[in-house]
Amino acid sequence: MVLPLALLTLVGVEVQLARNGRNLPDRPPLDLNGALGGSAGSPLQMVWMGDSTAAGVGATDADHALPTLVGAALHRPVEVISLAVSGARVADVVQDQVGGLAALDPDVVLVSVGGNDVVHLSSRANFRDRYDALVAAIPSGALLVVLGVPDMGAPPRYRQPLRGIAAFRGRQLGAIARSVADDNAAVFVDIAGETGPVMRSDTGRYFAADRYHPSDDGYDLWAVATMGPLRAALRERSL
Repeated sequence: MVLPLALLTLVGVEVQLARNGRNLPDRPPLDLNGALGGSAGSPLQMVWMGDSTAAGVGATDADHALPTLVGAALHRPVEVISLAVSGARVADVVQDQVGGLAALDPDVVLVSVGGNDVVHLSSRANFRDRYDALVAAIPSGALLVVLGVPDMGAPPRYRQPLRGIAAFRGRQLGAIARSVADDNAAVFVDIAGETGPVMRSDTGRYFAADRYHPSDDGYDLWAVATMGPLRAALRERSL
């Protein structure tokens, strides 16, 4: 009995230390909306939803935020609109963000959310239910790209054993996000698998000053991981 209590106490202390770490300002948020790309090709309406990773927290400016990096890498006219809000969970995306999609008539909707569900211990059943509701709200004809759940064991802000617990929980919710994407013919980007190992290898480079959000170089990794599946899906749909 003593060991489990000691472990719970240690985890509780580490949670408090993580919460008391340096936070980056997200007010006012970065302005990620606008036209990008060259003049060749048909215009693409790209909408981002989700949490701080889709809102650019950790990037030094809007040009280094994930939505801008992805939009610019397409090398065609792209209108980027971000509905993302720092701190959002999947339930918040459903409640506060999806309502504006229909009027925007997007060609592509990209969703980056899940880290806050890990932190706030959202149940797997609730996470699945809310993700299903999110997908159901995507306008017919829009390409949906799901970025999965980040490697929550990578941020150096977490210490062991909290880091291991967060990583395990992130993998559980990431598997649910993949399942929802597969069930709905959405594009899935394994953001944890594609970027987590590299980000763990040099946390000073790939994480921002808060030791939690990706840095400019971290978001570059995320953009590269996203571009392959996105380009393939755009070609397949002739978008």
